[in-house]
Amino acid sequence: MKLEAVSYGIFGSYARGASAYFLDVKENLQKANMKYTLEEWLSIAAFVTLATFVMETVIFAFIFGLLGMAPLMAILLSITLSFSIGGALLFLFYTYPGAIAKNREVKINKALPFAVSYMSSISSADVPLIFFFNTLSQFKEYGEISTDSQGIARDVQVLGMPIHSAIKKRAKTTPSKQFKELLWGINNIYSSGGDVNIYLKGKGNELMADYRRKIKKYSQDLSLFVEIYLTLIIVGAIFFIVLSSIIASISGGAETALIQTFIVFVLLPLLSAGFMVLIKSISPLS
Repeated sequence: MKLEAVSYGIFGSYARGASAYFLDVKENLQKANMKYTLEEWLSIAAFVTLATFVMETVIFAFIFGLLGMAPLMAILLSITLSFSIGGALLFLFYTYPGAIAKNREVKINKALPFAVSYMSSISSADVPLIFFFNTLSQFKEYGEISTDSQGIARDVQVLGMPIHSAIKKRAKTTPSKQFKELLWGINNIYSSGGDVNIYLKGKGNELMADYRRKIKKYSQDLSLFVEIYLTLIIVGAIFFIVLSSIIASISGGAETALIQTFIVFVLLPLLSAGFMVLIKSISPLS
């Protein structure tokens, strides 16, 4: 039996009563494309938190008892720690859909200029509108755009939903403002009998121009970060090692070698890894 079914069976009535206070979580669940209703998600959060609280209380009380702590103090301390862990879990359940939605937004915005350019290239063939989304859904290189396009195609071809209704539905749930604007634009022009091809070409040029600006800014930022990295981290570390060696030769500090080893084999790799993560996070290329 699935976790959501068990959780909903126990906490479903409470989740329905509390759902009005978590409408932001409902919106984030939709934007994150997570296959849970708000009531199911709240039920899972309550079930996992309660189960964790009970297990952690027993485990902590047992450990503290083995350490020779007084029974009452062991129980109180274990309950306090379990409450803290439970609170952290609830916070995680509350923020997780939003984090997933934000990640989807970033991926969509990075792939959108290329997806729109491709849509513009095939729109000149005067193909049906559903063909755009069918085609995009088959190109996994477009990532989350392919997922959303697959949802539109499924709603139309499997559920029999009108194309304009399927586009509106996806526009309301996508986390990307740029993709939302694109879908609403396509829908409005299609519904009014306008030329979607002209709109896609204009939108594609606009997005590619914005993408080129981001690339230029990224190259400038990258040059600045490289200078900071070389100056503060590499040169700074070398300067510190040389200076500490000179001081150690004068004062005879025995701990200098240990500090230098820590800097070379621990601190520098950690700082370098952090630098690479920073560069990766701001890159518009992936």
